[in-house]
Amino acid sequence: KIILTIHSGIFNLNIKRYIAGFVFSLIYRQADYLFFGSKSSKLWWKKMYPWMNLKNSLIHLNGIKLNKKITARKINKNIQISFAGRIEKENNPEFFLKIALEYLENDNNVTFNVFGDGPLLKILKQKYKKKNIIFHGWVKKEKIYKITNVIVITSPINNFPYVALEAKSYGIPVVSCSKGDIKKIVINNIDGYLDYTNCVKKMVYLIKKIKKNYNKFSKNSLIRSKHYDLNNSCKKFWNSVND
Repeated sequence: KIILTIHSGIFNLNIKRYIAGFVFSLIYRQADYLFFGSKSSKLWWKKMYPWMNLKNSLIHLNGIKLNKKITARKINKNIQISFAGRIEKENNPEFFLKIALEYLENDNNVTFNVFGDGPLLKILKQKYKKKNIIFHGWVKKEKIYKITNVIVITSPINNFPYVALEAKSYGIPVVSCSKGDIKKIVINNIDGYLDYTNCVKKMVYLIKKIKKNYNKFSKNSLIRSKHYDLNNSCKKFWNSVND
């Protein structure tokens, strides 16, 4: 049996990538099963290549391995706010750094961490030289979530980001401005904030709201992470294949 899974549309679409997607839209029926990792990714392919018959293509959301030893977080005087992902245009890391500068204008009791590698890393390190902004490069996820209090996701579109699931499994609330099925992960005023905005001040405001009632957001992040247990996700996936 041939099983294909698609987790997103094609970012930074150009003629070559459109043609590649077009070819796929003609041959995808060769697979026995075609699954999507989010509703938003399925809608993207249907909109871009409307002749694809996706009626019977199921959506299976990602799961995360849960650690029962993790407990709700507390923050010290100095809050740690982090970006974690590829340092490239589609993730908009510069927006995160602009948020950092705005926040630091009135509060120095904060550290902004940039975790990840990519084509924009060298440029942004040169452009944003500030004591409270640290570029870590690529590190293991355990280090990221050990020091982080809030994860900020700044990509314009994020269908079902694994980093958001990971953050919640560590009791870390998420603030994002992304469109997509991330809305299934982040619930406003419960375990973080999701606002379709390109306003730096609004993002700073949302981060500060979490800081004021941090323990609530951390506890809720852990509770809601249980909805995406990896074992349950895998069982649903294989049950669909065996039906």
